[in-house]
Amino acid sequence: MSTRILVLGGRRTVQQLQEESDYDVVFAEENMTLEQVMLADYPLEVDFGDWASVARQVAAVHAQQPIHAVVTGVERLVPLAGRLREELKLDHGITEQAARDCIDKAATHRLLDEAGVPVPRTRVVSGAQEGGEAAEGLGLPVVVKPRDASSAAGLAYCDTRAGVEQAIAGILAGGRDSALVEEYVQGPEFGVFAARTAGVTRVLWVVEGEVGPPPTFVKVGGHFPARLDEENRRELDRLADLALTAVGLDDWVAALQFTLTADGWRAGEINPRVPGGQAVEMIRSTTGWEPSLVVAEAALGRHGEPRAADAACGLYRSIVFEEAGRIDYDASAIGSLSGLESPHPPFVEFDVAPGEPVLPVGHPRGGAFGRIVLAGESPEQLARDLARVTEQLAVRLADEQVNEGSVDRAHTSCC
Repeated sequence: MSTRILVLGGRRTVQQLQEESDYDVVFAEENMTLEQVMLADYPLEVDFGDWASVARQVAAVHAQQPIHAVVTGVERLVPLAGRLREELKLDHGITEQAARDCIDKAATHRLLDEAGVPVPRTRVVSGAQEGGEAAEGLGLPVVVKPRDASSAAGLAYCDTRAGVEQAIAGILAGGRDSALVEEYVQGPEFGVFAARTAGVTRVLWVVEGEVGPPPTFVKVGGHFPARLDEENRRELDRLADLALTAVGLDDWVAALQFTLTADGWRAGEINPRVPGGQAVEMIRSTTGWEPSLVVAEAALGRHGEPRAADAACGLYRSIVFEEAGRIDYDASAIGSLSGLESPHPPFVEFDVAPGEPVLPVGHPRGGAFGRIVLAGESPEQLARDLARVTEQLAVRLADEQVNEGSVDRAHTSCC
């Protein structure tokens, strides 16, 4: 009997399982296109707004031919994966409780603190005035964020009580009943991709991120492998294992965030999914691990094995600006970059066309306006290739005034 995997949303996961495994794939998605229907062995159109209905549909499919694991790369659907695991009585996969304890950042911090994992001091508040008092108790500046947001979504850096109260009011106005006020910690940031199966944590990838200034904390660059000495790397691995144990995550994967402060490590978020953006391709190229296969194997209770890595190291650079202006670059160069030392094709992407307005990296609607991702054999090689790519793209700002209101775009904080 074939192993059957249910994928909740996320086209890339389905594609990778179809291309790189012999598993049968049930693909559950909303408003499926003909292309999505053709992608899976068994397409299942669902309404993710009605989990009871999804459970009934999945149970009917399971009764006809057993499903052996439920996976997803969509964070809001991870608790549903845990619920379906329980309802189908599967032996492996994430639990709904573990998923919710990761997504609720207040619960994450409480569990990590109780387990002895160092975390920033935090307060959960349900009103603007309460938040202002909490911030003064922690010591300004602080970071205000929604309890259920990942990465930098909804995050606000506040150095005044008035700013704190305004940020909290904004979060509560969006329909949430509480917010998180967090001690502001400084230091280089590190992202960890780990898999945990049968109580054993394997750290598969560690990236060192370069973060831009407050209030947006845009990830302006990243290096793999992370530039860590042996002692700090051992401690990071230990803390990652301790953190995943604390939140009860097993037979699953996670993207964890840590900051190396002057006083040592501080754990941040645990996102119960594979990393987003171009990080998945960097992981694949530089380690041989395909994240979609890693989570499928973990949800089956198995330890997978990587294929041979294509490159020894990776580098990404976000396209950011120190001032406002209208962007200009050679769009024709994107597909015809030449003279690079690495045989691995670079990934270059712009979110804006030449002539469009952009704002500074620290502006609330600024952030990253594109990205360059490279893989190669050494950091020195990649630095030289980045210089060549940057020269050929000829990115510049036209010297003219830009009305802030003319930049109407979602804030992008990462690669």
